[in-house]
Formats: sequence, structure tokens, C-alpha cells
Amino acid sequence: FLYGSTLLFAMHGGTILACSRYGADREIDQIVDRGTATERAALFWRWTMG
Repeated sequence: FLYGSTLLFAMHGGTILACSRYGADREIDQIVDRGTATERAALFWRWTMG
């Protein structure tokens, strides 16, 4: 489980870095900037579903 989670997180990070020219690096700002619980849940859902 831990291996799969780490691999998935690394692939998502690689995707953000590869697509940074299209504005994907804004996700990092959204992660660091804490919003309401609903906003964080929506961001988590978007992360997990791709």
C-alpha cells in the first residue's frame, strides 16, 4: 500500500512539473493555501480522480 501511494504521489508530482507551462503549478499554491474544508475536500477529490 505504501509503495503504491508513494508511486502515485510521485507520478502526480511529475505530471504537475511536466505541465507547468500550462499553469498546472497553480495546484501547489492551492495546496499550500488552506481554504475551507469544502475547498480542501474538492482539491483532494480532484487529486485522487486525476
